[in-house]
Amino acid sequence: MHELHTRSYRIWTRAVLSESELRIRFKLEAAHPREFVKINLPELHEQPARRSGLWNETCFECFIPSAHSGAYLEFNGSPSGDWDWFSFRGYREGMAEFQLPVEAQPRQTVLTRSNQQIESEWTLPTVGIRFGLLSAGATQFDFDRIGLSAVLNTSIATTYWSLAHEGVKPDFHHPSGFIYDPIRN
Repeated sequence: MHELHTRSYRIWTRAVLSESELRIRFKLEAAHPREFVKINLPELHEQPARRSGLWNETCFECFIPSAHSGAYLEFNGSPSGDWDWFSFRGYREGMAEFQLPVEAQPRQTVLTRSNQQIESEWTLPTVGIRFGLLSAGATQFDFDRIGLSAVLNTSIATTYWSLAHEGVKPDFHHPSGFIYDPIRN
C-alpha cells in the first residue's frame, strides 16, 4: 500500500490484479473531523452510472498503460458510485469513451465512511480493460504498471494527488506517473 500525505490529509492506495479483475482501493483520511467536513463528497447513488466530468470533483483515478504501445486507459471512480472510462491512443491523444457490456463495467465494491475517513474499492474487470485497450488501437492487452491518483475537492481548494508528477503542474496522464506495480493474485 502506498501513502501520500499533507498535514491535513492522507491517501493510501493499493491495487491487486488477478486473471479476471483489477481491484483498486483508496483510503482518504483527514487529520481531524473538522478537516474531513471540508471535503466536497458527492452523495452515494442507489443506481450508479457512467457519468462524465468526474475529475471536476472528488474522485479516484487509475491509469492503465499498454505494455506494448503508447495506448492507455483512464478510469475515474466517484465515491457516489458513478464512474467513467476513456481510452487514449497516445499521450493525451485520441481520447475516446469506449462502450462496455454490463459484465465488463467497473463497479464500486466497498464504500466505508466515518467522521474522519472514506475508503473506496473499485473492481475493474480485465475484459473491460481489454475492450478499452482495443478501442485505443492496442493489439496486446497486458500491462505491468499503473498510475493511481486522486482529485480532492474541498471548500478551500482542489488538490491533485499522485504517486509521481512530471514537472511542476500535475499531469496524471504522463507515463512517468505509471509507477505502481499491482500485487498479483
